Amino acid sequence: MESCRSLQLILIRHGMTEWNKEKRYLGHTDLPVMEDSYLEYESLKKYLLNHLPDAFYSSDLLRCQQTAAFLFPEVSFIKDPRLREISFGIWEGKTYEDLKNDFHYSSWLDNWEITSTPDGESGIAFHERVSSFLSEVLKSKLSSAAIMTHGGVIRKIVSDLVPEASFWDTSVSFGKAIVLELRAERGTWKCISLSEEPSAGKETL
Repeated sequence: MESCRSLQLILIRHGMTEWNKEKRYLGHTDLPVMEDSYLEYESLKKYLLNHLPDAFYSSDLLRCQQTAAFLFPEVSFIKDPRLREISFGIWEGKTYEDLKNDFHYSSWLDNWEITSTPDGESGIAFHERVSSFLSEVLKSKLSSAAIMTHGGVIRKIVSDLVPEASFWDTSVSFGKAIVLELRAERGTWKCISLSEEPSAGKETL
């Protein structure tokens, strides 16, 4: 790795689905974006036209592909299943109210990073696959990359690159992008700024 280089990551959450609206666990269930959800992305689309990245990556799930096609209609994204949301197994389609009296669910909420959902994915497996993708991007020669993905994946990437941010610290909005400005010195990456775009300003770290 070069002694000093910079990388901009543009992290974008897919448009809202019916299950997002109803606060149901979605995971790997492949639902489309609600048509009126695209209205939330008009300002972001204008922002991105002036900040086109070197590379475009996306989760292979439909909601991400549809949002990517709206934002970048002339661009082919590299589809990568490692960018999928965590699988919630048999809990997909259910709400907190449906599950709150389930002992296994309560236990998972307290220890999700090391346990798995029934017929779903463990937090460990989720972390490993997202970290594998991120490692490849950081080792590349890119100066910027857009990543169309899911809320959990964005939180994982931010918590990996911003040590003071825990997984749940990051708010992931529909219609916005989280932009990380990174710098590598002597092989170590540091996030020097984080912003939500379109936005009025940046947070220097």
